[in-house]
Amino acid sequence: MENNDNDKFVSLLADSTFKYMFKDYREFFKKAIKSTINVDISEYELYNNEINSGNKARDYRLDILLKKDNDFIIIEMNKNADKRTLLKARKYLYAVAGGGLVEGEDFKKMHTILINFNNSKYKNDKEAISVGYDLRNEKYNDVIDEIKIYDIYLESLENVRYNGSNEKETYLAMFRAESFEEMRNIANGNKEALKVVEELERLSENDEFRVLYDAEKMRRKEINSARLDGYDDGYGNGYEIGITKGKEEEKIAIAKNFLKNGVSPDIVSESTGLNEDEINNLLDELNS
Repeated sequence: MENNDNDKFVSLLADSTFKYMFKDYREFFKKAIKSTINVDISEYELYNNEINSGNKARDYRLDILLKKDNDFIIIEMNKNADKRTLLKARKYLYAVAGGGLVEGEDFKKMHTILINFNNSKYKNDKEAISVGYDLRNEKYNDVIDEIKIYDIYLESLENVRYNGSNEKETYLAMFRAESFEEMRNIANGNKEALKVVEELERLSENDEFRVLYDAEKMRRKEINSARLDGYDDGYGNGYEIGITKGKEEEKIAIAKNFLKNGVSPDIVSESTGLNEDEINNLLDELNS
């Protein structure tokens, strides 16, 4: 497979990639997370990833939510890790943590962990790979252990290559790679890392996966544009206006891109919400 076409590249720093890879390549994610922050995801399962709207086909935020008994782990892939992104993730953490109080049931103690993969550097220490947070009372040093936050900073892993003893750094560096070639250079012979690259290359040719992956990319661009457009008027207002204004254009742009690349009309319709007539009109437009 030719890897010089970046349009085909599939990044690990995407929610859709994590969910597709989690079943068969859990060991990779387990090692990357456990060696970095000492959190073991072995016994967790993917849980209700469309918690925001319930719309499986068209909810592009695609939260990664893992569950084991009464405990949850939220994983956020933050390619653009600004203050608003991290604040939004924390608000989601508190919402999930509050889910232990269910009407009509006895309260069950639960632990909720938020793990942010940030494509950035920690402001207080540019070399830091991970930073953990507890809810702590300053006067009495009392800790609420039901909630924890871990930020993993990927930009501190520049120029990493596997050397036989830096497996943790190697796995994390692969998350920020921008091409399959770069991933193979980082892996540098590490068998497990190379298996992940091979699977990502296969995924890049999977029409069903490309629909979700490209839609997530488009959604991220839309959100970033809305933030920029609404900066002077306030983030919240600008975000909502941007999302409303761009919704239909986004659907059409995604549909055209998929149709150009040979994705079947049925998959395009299911993923974008465009009906058969709208898809046929786009096909006529592309063929004219």
